[in-house]
Amino acid sequence: MSSIMKAFLPLLLAGGVTLASCGDSTNNSTTSEDTTLAGNNGMDNMTADDNDDQDFLEDAVEANTMEMRALMMGERKGGNEVKSHASHMMADHRKLGEDVAAYIASKNITLNDVDTNDTDNSLQNKAAGKEFDKAWAEKMVDDHEKVIRMFEEGEREVRDPELKTMITNALPKLRSHLDMSKQLQEKMK
Repeated sequence: MSSIMKAFLPLLLAGGVTLASCGDSTNNSTTSEDTTLAGNNGMDNMTADDNDDQDFLEDAVEANTMEMRALMMGERKGGNEVKSHASHMMADHRKLGEDVAAYIASKNITLNDVDTNDTDNSLQNKAAGKEFDKAWAEKMVDDHEKVIRMFEEGEREVRDPELKTMITNALPKLRSHLDMSKQLQEKMK
């Protein structure tokens, strides 16, 4: 499972809950909220045909969790424009996280714990200011490009029609975030 996929899944599941663990410290251990929301919750009963669905969910939740952390950092350390972008995207990622959490609960799915030890600390190490804003915009472009590829792959490979619809419905928002991030990145040059 790719680290990008792993990074997005906790975000989807946890939405705003994991935001509390998003301080400036470099402690990247799994929080109790991560474990509760993304912990083993029933996927053990799935068939081999469901592996693509489980893989997608685990990757998407982890990616979303990591994205929420970066968005919170943007709200905390960014300039006015970064804060505005972060706030807008955070609302959409929270909603997506809530939708995925509801789906997982309705299907009685169990996911593996989220591993946040591979967290990209490049933003945490930057002081607030123009350099942070530039790095944050670049990270948003890179992360959204990766997540869009993950969702497009998931759209082709997942088996459950409800999950496939959720992915299809999320892609326009993710593409919108990418466009916003590219525009911001261009302004920061």
